[in-house]
Amino acid sequence: MASVALSTKAIGATVKLKENGTLVDYIVVHKGKPSSIYDASCDGVWLLRKEIFETRAWHSSNVNDWANSTLKSYLDSTFFARFDKDIQAQIKQVKIPYRPGSGTSTTINSGASGLSCKIFLLSATEVGYTKANVNSYIPNGEGAKLDYFQNGNGTSEKIAYLNGSAARWWLRSPCLYYSAGAWYCHSNGYASYGGCTSTWGVRPALILPSNLLVSDDGSVNTNTAPTTPGSITIPENIQGGNTITVTWAASTDAENNLEGYVVERTTDGGSTWSQIFQGNATSTTNTVPVGTQTVMYRVKAYDSDGLYSSYRMSAQVNVINNAAPTAPGSITIPDLVLGGSSLAVSWEAATDPDGNLTGYSLERQVDGGDWAEVYKGTDLAYTDTITRGWFSINYRVRAYDSYGIFGPYATGTSKPVDNNRAPVITSDTASGTDLGVKDAGFSVSYSAGDEDGDPVTVTEAIDGVQVRKFVAGAGVENSFDVTGETFMKLLNGDHSMTITATDGKVNTTHALAFTKEVTEATITLKDPRPADAKITICVLSVSGEIPQDAVFKVEVTNNAMDDTPVWEDCTTEVKNGGNHIFENETAENGFAFNFRVSVKRGASGKGGYINSVQGGFQ
Repeated sequence: MASVALSTKAIGATVKLKENGTLVDYIVVHKGKPSSIYDASCDGVWLLRKEIFETRAWHSSNVNDWANSTLKSYLDSTFFARFDKDIQAQIKQVKIPYRPGSGTSTTINSGASGLSCKIFLLSATEVGYTKANVNSYIPNGEGAKLDYFQNGNGTSEKIAYLNGSAARWWLRSPCLYYSAGAWYCHSNGYASYGGCTSTWGVRPALILPSNLLVSDDGSVNTNTAPTTPGSITIPENIQGGNTITVTWAASTDAENNLEGYVVERTTDGGSTWSQIFQGNATSTTNTVPVGTQTVMYRVKAYDSDGLYSSYRMSAQVNVINNAAPTAPGSITIPDLVLGGSSLAVSWEAATDPDGNLTGYSLERQVDGGDWAEVYKGTDLAYTDTITRGWFSINYRVRAYDSYGIFGPYATGTSKPVDNNRAPVITSDTASGTDLGVKDAGFSVSYSAGDEDGDPVTVTEAIDGVQVRKFVAGAGVENSFDVTGETFMKLLNGDHSMTITATDGKVNTTHALAFTKEVTEATITLKDPRPADAKITICVLSVSGEIPQDAVFKVEVTNNAMDDTPVWEDCTTEVKNGGNHIFENETAENGFAFNFRVSVKRGASGKGGYINSVQGGFQ
């Protein structure tokens, strides 16, 4: 809906104000101050209700004191409250000329001494009645004639109607003939006066600011222009021939009738502007012509009544007119692409005619969908991670220069994704764990399986040397045993353990580490060897590698089943290869044989091992 300023409405034009929600006609009777005797507050558009509202007494006390009259009090309160809140806030508080007090005094207060009010009745002078054209009982100088009215009696513009019939309507002017009289316009337009308790028509007047708007249906509203957009943003680097995005902050509107924005562009520093956008979005795109030297944009908001905000200007940006890089010569994508694994993509270098090539942007396409950037930098290769469940993958790459200008793409060939899942190794000991120092054999429990149901082959290795290889049962707990001869043959120091599971397509490795540090060892039978008769003699041999300075001791017992076996030293016999004759003669729990071989590293720190203990007894 279009709107015009109230100040542009002609004298005599009709506008509409809402009273209790209903539009009522008001006549434009004057614009500006009628004369110098009016206070500056009276500078505005004067409106007079077209139809008589109702009939009321001028003053219930029958005295012609307008400032204290019951009708003025009614206008100030009850009638004023009929208007919408937004119009109430715009009705001007004015000071109008008036005759103070009651009686027949001719003194008029005007200017800053005028009567303060918002709603008032017109004076006899303001509607064109004077002493000269009526009689001497009309106050002289009670304002000035308003432009809408003609001088004298009986003119048609002074006739007003109540419920379709011409009727009398009160003026604010007291009659100077007697203290109980006041002036009114007769139904024929002639001036007349009567007692203040008479009930004649009420035709209120008011003054509004001239910058208010009048819609094309005549209604006055308090619409104001939207706020200026808080900012407008364009790229800092603009390439001639490229399309840029212009964005701006949203405006607000006190009346909530913001309708849109107008965006304009200048390429000559602001001498001329051309519109590039109109609409309700807060961004738009624009192509900057090749060869443009500078560019600047501005935006303003507008509302549904056609009011515009001020412009918000962007920075002026120098336009870059350099050539884009060439496309990279090729892009290489491996044929085998495994879901859940990494993939190395590489490409050939591009060139730039301006010598300012800066880097490359690599984009990925999954399952034939949209392209998305996965790498930006100077390298000619990138290792990507492939998500399991993708069906196909493709890549394209383009070069860019120091101005951020991109060249054409080099696009690869789409590859299928193999979504076979690697076997899973589950253990309470996490991969990468350092098991610390070990001075005796130990084991690590684990299980191996495959989510795809493929058979899994497991290889256990120490320091890269296979210890065991087997097909693992699904969900079966396995044990990597670093015990016995396996542990004994390891030299002291750092060692690695690996459990590798494969489904024939991809491997999973569980890696552990430990440090062997054994300086002494004892070997004995787990279960003694019982005998049917007394054991009197034994012979033992110990094979392996035992350093010369090691503390080496061999002990034997023939009552190993007793609570406190008797251990006898036979180190010398073992070293010499001789028999040992037992000295012990008793065995409470029956005769039983056992041996105990102990070795402790000597001062040289040299290590060794025992790989067997052999012998017999009788």
